[in-house]
Amino acid sequence: RYAGLHEYPRIASFIDDHWQKDHVYSRMPPLFDWTFGRTSHWDAEGYSVALAEDGEELVGILGGIPFSFNRFGSESRGIWIVNYVIRPDHRRGATALQLLSMFRQSSFDAVVAFGINPATSNIYRVLRGQVLPHIPRHFVILPGAADRLLYLLHLNYPSWDNARLKALAEYFQLDGLFEPPSFSESELPLNWDEETWRALAARTVGAARDSEYIRWRYVRHPCLHYRFIAVPGEEGTGFAVWRLETIRYQQPDGSLADVDCIGRLVEFLPVSANNARDLVAVFLQELSATGALGADYYGYHGCSRIWILNAGLRMVEDHPDGLALPSRFQPLDGQGGEIFGALFAPDGTPACSAALDCPWYWTKSDSDQDRPN
Repeated sequence: RYAGLHEYPRIASFIDDHWQKDHVYSRMPPLFDWTFGRTSHWDAEGYSVALAEDGEELVGILGGIPFSFNRFGSESRGIWIVNYVIRPDHRRGATALQLLSMFRQSSFDAVVAFGINPATSNIYRVLRGQVLPHIPRHFVILPGAADRLLYLLHLNYPSWDNARLKALAEYFQLDGLFEPPSFSESELPLNWDEETWRALAARTVGAARDSEYIRWRYVRHPCLHYRFIAVPGEEGTGFAVWRLETIRYQQPDGSLADVDCIGRLVEFLPVSANNARDLVAVFLQELSATGALGADYYGYHGCSRIWILNAGLRMVEDHPDGLALPSRFQPLDGQGGEIFGALFAPDGTPACSAALDCPWYWTKSDSDQDRPN
């Protein structure tokens, strides 16, 4: 069954006990409500969280975040599945499959898991889902900021020699910034759906980036502040979304110290190669004004990845140590930034991949990957 609105304390306690102590969903009820209470896309009363019970005991949960699934301009229902937690004494039975089937056998055409543990990916293969390579990550360091990244790398990898760390930091540093266009805006265009999204939707697969989604995902987010960039192009208006994140280092006594800041680019929707360059130019100018050292962007979509690479960002895999670049900054850690996924989609849907012809538009902000730790 699905969870009622009165059951948040029970779910939060289960996450605390069997997933992670002091998890963000346990300590931030407004974030939980926003994530699993999207009533415009959820028919049942209560939260979009499936529960497994043994008598009166909760033994498993699986969260779902519903969205509009776009396939080359045709929309149906999709859902991201998150927080797949089974109590240890029920992991050998059918509980996991029963929870997953509650979303797979419902009215959702696409069921997407993002942020999975590769060690547990076999359940998706057994059910004939597609298990994906990690989502490509793109990285850039602003001119003159390589030494700041070098300092962070020393914190993460004290045993590495300085020459190795310096080579990694300098590889991603820009020589200079592009001249930004004469006009840009900081709001979603009023005619976004008709002027731009309709054309982008016809060329892509994934969660629809219409105005309703943009406002829900970014304007109404209960915890994070996002910034918009809109630049008119030849065929519509290019659009990007980013946020500034403080980098905090956990000191030996357990306290956190602010050491720097970085930009997280979470939407990149240009309408052409020239428009992509303009979007990046405005983004880097705004980023520089905040004092950030650089930025990253995760995305599968092949065409926009080509354009963002041509505009100055680099693939982390292009450097032999690139996967060691930190991706978690509160606190800073050295686990790298690989994020894996799996999906079930209707027959005839193109595969999602890291190839440069991939039609799936999918970024780190899909599902619940871009949220407080």
